[in-house]
Amino acid sequence: MSIPSLTLPVTAEPGALLERARRLAALVLAPAANATDQAEAVPREHIRALADAGLLGIATPARHGGHGAPPRVAREVLEILAGACGVTAFVQMQHATAACSLIARGDNEALKARVLPGLAAGERFCTVGFSHVRRPGPPMVRVELDGDLVRLDGTVPWLTGHGIADDAVIAGTLPDGRLMYVLTPLQAGDAIAASPPLRLSAMNASATVSLTLRDLRVGPEQVIATVTREQQAARDVAGLLTPSALSLGAAGAAAALLAALAERRGSAHLAGAARALEGEREAARAQVDAWADRPEAEGYAEQAVGVRALCIDLGVRAAHAAVAATGGSANLLDNAAQRLFREAMLYSLTSQTRDLQAATVQRLLDRGGGARS
Repeated sequence: MSIPSLTLPVTAEPGALLERARRLAALVLAPAANATDQAEAVPREHIRALADAGLLGIATPARHGGHGAPPRVAREVLEILAGACGVTAFVQMQHATAACSLIARGDNEALKARVLPGLAAGERFCTVGFSHVRRPGPPMVRVELDGDLVRLDGTVPWLTGHGIADDAVIAGTLPDGRLMYVLTPLQAGDAIAASPPLRLSAMNASATVSLTLRDLRVGPEQVIATVTREQQAARDVAGLLTPSALSLGAAGAAAALLAALAERRGSAHLAGAARALEGEREAARAQVDAWADRPEAEGYAEQAVGVRALCIDLGVRAAHAAVAATGGSANLLDNAAQRLFREAMLYSLTSQTRDLQAATVQRLLDRGGGARS
């Protein structure tokens, strides 16, 4: 299909970014969402449209060629995109609010100046592979210093956007236990071997693979930062609420689907359900906004985990309601309700920490009257 022009000047205000996100969602992403869900990868036209709308550089500081939008605006954009096409929103998040933000917060000023303008403009697309550093046990990626170079060996079990992304931010563990983040091109070669695309129940079009690193060597100019385990844990907690926007996007799309069914069938019951779920979404978003920008506040960690679990629960419940109301046709792979249900399930696992895992399970138990252990 023809992609409408959504090009933005680099000085776009937050309101303009949000309007372009809504237009992109309505005109490009939503009409193709079910087809994109079943594709081998997110269409490159979607990535180009995101870049033209300024949504790949939304969180990158203005001094490095981005829009420097406030986190609340970046979350709202992500929610809008997720409500239209979950897999496109997911890969946008890897680039805009994960990779670019990691580089921008890093210690390597020369690297920021060299790569961020191109990434913000969408001239190159970047993904991330670092969820494995949260896992207990022996490091999955080991980092060793070799003279002026850094050598990485091991397995990155999850990397989204292979074949779309030009570069990746990868993390590994140094001998002293600290974590090092590096930026590397994803070019084929002996040092980086990608598995076939993993078969996923949700967002198969994310082109997710595992990477085997064999003597991958990068220079100091590609090192983003080195952090302790304690610093990493603090970063995880501080960023815990960003993916809530994905769940809220799924909930909003499910409520809209219920409202459309209600109008078509003349059902007051479904209309009431749609209004109730939309009310829950607005209340949940208010809680996210109340806490997300205050990671230093007393009680933040506990509150953030609880609010994120609430959003996960809401997204799954709303999508389940859409499936139930749709009826038997919701079992077809080209039906939006089942797609939203699978996407909402995946958001239960996105950026998951042990505390979030426990809080999500406990919330489900509490909702069914289960005892707290």
